[in-house]
Amino acid sequence: MSGLVGGKEVAHIEATASMDNWDQFMEFATDQIDRAISDQSQSYKLKLAYEELISNIIRATTQEASTAVTTNLEILALENSLDGHQVFVLRTRDTGPHFDPHFDDREGVDIDQPVHERQIGGLGLFLIQQSVDYVAYDWIDGKNTYDLCMKI
Repeated sequence: MSGLVGGKEVAHIEATASMDNWDQFMEFATDQIDRAISDQSQSYKLKLAYEELISNIIRATTQEASTAVTTNLEILALENSLDGHQVFVLRTRDTGPHFDPHFDDREGVDIDQPVHERQIGGLGLFLIQQSVDYVAYDWIDGKNTYDLCMKI
C-alpha cells in the first residue's frame, strides 16, 4: 500500500463472505470505528464506505458460487507517511476473484447527470473514495486487499 507505513493490529475477524455474516461484519467494524474515531461525522463516513465495500465483496462472491471465499478483516492503526498524521485503517482482505477498482486513476462519477443517463457501475466506488481520507487497493498473496483510512 503506497503511502502507508508502520502499523499495529488492533483487532481481527474472519468469516465467509456471505449475507449470513453481514451483521457480524458490521458489528465488528462499527465497534472498532467507534473506539478509534470520536468525530461522529468521520465515523459515519467510514461506516458508509465500509458497508459499500463489504456489499460489493459479498455480491461478487455470491456470483462466484463455485468458490469458497473467506473475507479476512483486519483493523490496523497506521501512520500516514505522506503527512505524518495518525490514521485508523479498516483493512479488508478477501480470497475472491481478483478485482482492482483502480482507485488511483478513477475520474469520478457525474452525480449531476440524471440516473437514467448514467453508465452502470462506479457510483459505489466513488462513494467510498469521497467518504474516507485515503483508500487503497493491492493484490497481496492471492488476496484482494482494500484499505479504508481515516485521520484520527
